[in-house]
Amino acid sequence: MTLATTFILIGRIVFGLFFLIAGLRNFAGFKTRIPSKTNYGWDLPPPIVALGFAMQLIGGLSLVLGFWTIYGAALLIVFLVLATAMYHNLFLFHGKERDPHLYLVLVNITLAAGLLQIIGLSL
Repeated sequence: MTLATTFILIGRIVFGLFFLIAGLRNFAGFKTRIPSKTNYGWDLPPPIVALGFAMQLIGGLSLVLGFWTIYGAALLIVFLVLATAMYHNLFLFHGKERDPHLYLVLVNITLAAGLLQIIGLSL
């Protein structure tokens, strides 16, 4: 194994752990996550919230184990796009209220870009 492949492996596992830990924490605190009010003022039904947490778990586990990595990374990208649209829509906020959402949108875009790199390396 070359140094480059070792770094890629470590990076993929750490990336996967980020989502795996987030999913586990979200499920552990599920009762505190309900109701889950979106930026649009309506609550997501608990099964939909659970589906989002499951996407984090499954995608993260896929990256950690290196099993169906492309599908796991794609699932996480879908999760990030949906979560960003529902909880961090920049166009609904103004002034200082926008700042944390701008930060989280940029974080989610960066995470999605990293997942695209994982997909590219897995092809």
